[in-house]
Amino acid sequence: MAIKFGTEGWRAVMAEEFTFENVRIVAQAIAEHYLETAAPPVSLVVGHDTRFLSDRFARAVAEVLAANGVRAILADRSVPTCAVSRYVVAHKLAAGVMITASHNPPEYNGIKVKESFGGSATTETVASLERRLGTHAPKRVPLEQAKTQHLVHEANLMPDYLKGIRSFINLAAIRKSRLKIVVDPMHGTGDRIIEQLLKGGRCTVQTLHADPDARFGGHAPEPIAKHLTELIATLKRGRWDIGLATDGDADRIGVIAPNGAFLNPGQIMCILIEHLMATRKWKGAIVKTVSNTSMLDRLALAHGLKLLEVPVGFKHVAKLMMEDNVLIGGEESGGIGVRGYLPERDGVLNGLLVLEVLAMQGQGVLALLRTLEQRFGRWHYARRDLTVPTERIDRVFERLRRQPPGAMAGVNVAKVNTLDGVKLIGRDESWLLFRRSGTEPIVRVYAESPTGKQVTSLLNFGVKLFRH
Repeated sequence: MAIKFGTEGWRAVMAEEFTFENVRIVAQAIAEHYLETAAPPVSLVVGHDTRFLSDRFARAVAEVLAANGVRAILADRSVPTCAVSRYVVAHKLAAGVMITASHNPPEYNGIKVKESFGGSATTETVASLERRLGTHAPKRVPLEQAKTQHLVHEANLMPDYLKGIRSFINLAAIRKSRLKIVVDPMHGTGDRIIEQLLKGGRCTVQTLHADPDARFGGHAPEPIAKHLTELIATLKRGRWDIGLATDGDADRIGVIAPNGAFLNPGQIMCILIEHLMATRKWKGAIVKTVSNTSMLDRLALAHGLKLLEVPVGFKHVAKLMMEDNVLIGGEESGGIGVRGYLPERDGVLNGLLVLEVLAMQGQGVLALLRTLEQRFGRWHYARRDLTVPTERIDRVFERLRRQPPGAMAGVNVAKVNTLDGVKLIGRDESWLLFRRSGTEPIVRVYAESPTGKQVTSLLNFGVKLFRH
C-alpha cells in the first residue's frame, strides 16, 4: 500500500498516489476507526481547501463515511483547517477530516484528521488508520442519496470559527489602533478573514492574493520569504507597519517587518510569549520542535519556564498542550498553538495575536524584536531544501548517526541530538540540523548561529555532505 501518513496526515501528488480510489481507501479506514473507538452515533465534519478538486475529494470522503453509517457534515465552502477543528469541538463530534496539502506545492493534495479535542490525530490514531488501509473495500453511497437519507448535510463552518477567534483576540484594541497592515493569504483559505474581522476600525488592512487559485500563483503556498516577494515589495515601498501571510489552509503564519525583513516563527513565538505574560499574566511551559530557535531556550531560562523539545510535527506539540500546562508551542514552519484556544495551530489567529501585541504595546515589530535580541542575543536562521536520491539520503544519515563530524564549518561539535533527524550543536550554540521532510521527497537542512555569515557557512557545509 503506497499510502503513508507523515508529520501531519497523508499527502501525495494528485493523479499519482493521491487519487479518488486512494482517498476512498483512507476514508474507509477513518470510518472503521471511529465506528470502533467513538461513542455512537458517530459524526464527522469534512472540510476542504482551495486546491484543484479538493471539494470533490471532500464529497468522496463524505460518501464513504455515509455508506458506513457515519453522519457526515460537509463544509459548504473552502475553509481554514482550524475551522474544521473548531467545529469538531463546538459540536462535540468524534473527529474532523480536512482535504488539504497545507503548504505543499500545487500538485499535491492530502488528508488531515482532527480528533475530538480539535487537534491533530494522535500517533495511536494514525497507527490504527494505517493498519486498516485496504483491509476492506471502500463502501460508497452517492452524495445526493446520502443527503436524502440524512447521512450527509452541508454546513457553514465559519460562524463557529469566527466566534472562537473573537472570544480570544482583543479585536477592539486592534481596530482602535492606526496600524497599517498588509495580509497575504497566498490564494488559500485565509481569504479576507483578517480584513473582515477588523472592518470598521481605524486600522487599515490591504489584502493581496485573496482570490482562490489552485496553482497558488505558481509556487508552494508556504509563508516563507522566497514565496512572499510581492508582500515584501509592498512593505518596502509603502508606509506599512506589518505584513502577515498564511499558508494554503491558513494554519501557518509568516510575518514581514516594515523594512521587508522576514521574522522567523521562533522570533514570533518569543514576541507572543512576552505579550501573554505581560498582559494576561499567563505562565506555562514552552514547547518547541527540534528545528526551532535557541532564543526560546534563553527566554524560558530567564523567565523560569519549562522548555520542552519535540520532533517536528504539530501532533507532538498538541499532545503536550493537553498533558501539561503549556503557554505556547510551535514549529519553525509557522505553526503555533496558544494556551486557552485549541491544541491546534492557526495562522489567522496568530496573525491577529501579533496585531494585538503591536496595538497594546504601542511598539513596532522590529522594536520588539530588538529588545528581545538585547536580552537573549541575536540569532540568524536559515533553511535549505535538497532533492537527493533516496539511496544517498539513507547513506548520509547512517554515516551521520554512526560517525558524526567533530566539527562543522570551523565550529567544534559539542553535542549530537537525534530526536528528529540529526542535529549537530556547536560549542558556540550554533547548530546544524538534517531531517527528511515528512510530506515531500526532500531533505531539509537547517542552521542557526549568532552571525549570518556563520549560518551560510553551516548550510554550505551541510549541503556538501549530501551533494558529495
